[in-house]
Amino acid sequence: MTNIVNFPKKEKRSKPLPRQRVFYIGYWYVGPTLCQEVQNLYLKRKGMKNGFRYWSVITYGKYDESDTRAYSIEIEQCEENDVPDMLEAFDLGNEVTFSELADMGWRGRVMYSAPVKSIFHRCYDGLRFPDFVIPLKGPQFDG
Repeated sequence: MTNIVNFPKKEKRSKPLPRQRVFYIGYWYVGPTLCQEVQNLYLKRKGMKNGFRYWSVITYGKYDESDTRAYSIEIEQCEENDVPDMLEAFDLGNEVTFSELADMGWRGRVMYSAPVKSIFHRCYDGLRFPDFVIPLKGPQFDG
């Protein structure tokens, strides 16, 4: 006779945070007009503090011209949900997608929404159609 043993199903674990904590996100120009310098910007994932994870934008540079070492200089810091707004402040909103942020370990919520605009006619603006419905084309609508 055979005994059948039922094992509990293995629950999937969420994707762990990557070991890498500093990610290149782009560059920006610093300085007065016609005298600008290019700075590379990096996004740094910081630790948890009071239940919130903090992120910062850093760059590497020298404090003085006579320094031999380059130090990491923190430009701005924010909470996890404010990372897209911080990237937008540095004109880097189009450089990094939400899926790339998630791969970097970002666990924030996406708070952006936009009204739905129809390309057929303005009466369709904001309407949500089921999958089987096809909107009328221009000449069909006039009838």
